[in-house]
Amino acid sequence: MVKFPKKVLKAFQELKDAYGRDAELKFLNGKFRIFEVTYKEDSQSNEPIRVTNYIGYITKDGFIVPARPKRKNLKFGNGEKLKINNNVEENKSPNKKLTLKNNDIKLLKALSMNSRLSLKGLSEITGISIHALEYRIERLERLLGIKYTLELNMNNLGFSEYMILAKFTRDKLNFEKIKEGISKNPMVQLALATKGIYDLVIFCVAENNNVVAEVLDNIRTSEALNDIEAEWYITPIAGSYGFIPLRQEFFDALKEKVWQRKKKGEKHNLSSLTYREYALLRELNENSRKSLSSIDKKYNLPAGSAKKAYNDLKNEEGKNVISRPTLMVKNINKKYDMALIAVLINYTEFMRFRDNHRKYIIDEPEYLINRFSYICDMEIPNAILYLFPILNEKDIGKIKSELSEIIKGVKFDSLIVEKAIVGDIDYRKFDNLYSMQYINLVKRKSISPKKRVSYGV
Repeated sequence: MVKFPKKVLKAFQELKDAYGRDAELKFLNGKFRIFEVTYKEDSQSNEPIRVTNYIGYITKDGFIVPARPKRKNLKFGNGEKLKINNNVEENKSPNKKLTLKNNDIKLLKALSMNSRLSLKGLSEITGISIHALEYRIERLERLLGIKYTLELNMNNLGFSEYMILAKFTRDKLNFEKIKEGISKNPMVQLALATKGIYDLVIFCVAENNNVVAEVLDNIRTSEALNDIEAEWYITPIAGSYGFIPLRQEFFDALKEKVWQRKKKGEKHNLSSLTYREYALLRELNENSRKSLSSIDKKYNLPAGSAKKAYNDLKNEEGKNVISRPTLMVKNINKKYDMALIAVLINYTEFMRFRDNHRKYIIDEPEYLINRFSYICDMEIPNAILYLFPILNEKDIGKIKSELSEIIKGVKFDSLIVEKAIVGDIDYRKFDNLYSMQYINLVKRKSISPKKRVSYGV
């Protein structure tokens, strides 16, 4: 009979409480291994069969190490065979009856605000012990399909943001062909096939109006679109809530902006993008939790180069390019996505209710993710675009109805998002006390300041 260390037992109990399923602890092959216990009916005997799914193991110090995928079947010393099934119900249908505890929501919010927080920092914010954090993070990643990335200040990188809108006269479109044409353009970050007043909504970045005009020409003269009759519109946009994630293809184009020394002794100026900064942005956009030392190694940079680049790009008094290392939730139980365009028809009336509008954005229900994915101001038409997921049938008309009551001087146009052709919509749990809406409300003394959690951002 193996006697389990106290730290192992404590970590196992914390894991059981978090996991919410039957689990057992076994000392096997020199490790304290954890298994989820389930039962299924045998197709021949109709008798219940015990199925054990390997979760991971606990070190003697009480740290939980998640299992690697596709583990082989294991045997106990007595010959008992264990069927190791990594395709548990959570993985097959991650959103089915998905329930997360309050400190799991806190963990998701903390990682949304700063995905590079240390385990100690995450533990202080969430109340989850350091011993259980690695497992809890891995579980969130598995359930929600989390991808870690960067939110950037595009203006400080030398780019402006634009929206391209298209209305096609032909009913049937081959979006797979359209995807081929659009995805080749590194300036395109998100393209949505929609139903409503527009059929295609494209979010892109460009250095100036001339470049975005070239982007549009490149898109509409592509093989998939060059013979299709359509009305095309371009408008500059300014994000006010959320962000549009950058595709990795963008960094192929960004490489051309990297500063290169042309003569001996020449130094780059503050606005120049150095090679180490470029390398850091490219790698952290793919995975913002990546080790900085691994970036140095991959790009053959002197030790500490990536760390210096991160500090320079994150510093508000410096380049201030990185807003925050954050994340995207890819697995959510949604019906579909929707966009509302609130066109301003009475500016004076709208401004009278602007603070109510701000309060509505930040005073949201305590859902797993934020109510709105992205909000931006449009120049042409003078409007506000809201992009958000429909999680329940009752939400379909609810948000539009609530916005209609709260803000005045606008008329609404609705768009149903059929699919994201290129790129990703960002879903996360942003702390709204750090939003521009909250900051503006406090500045205007429309609300009293609240105590904010420090995320080290």
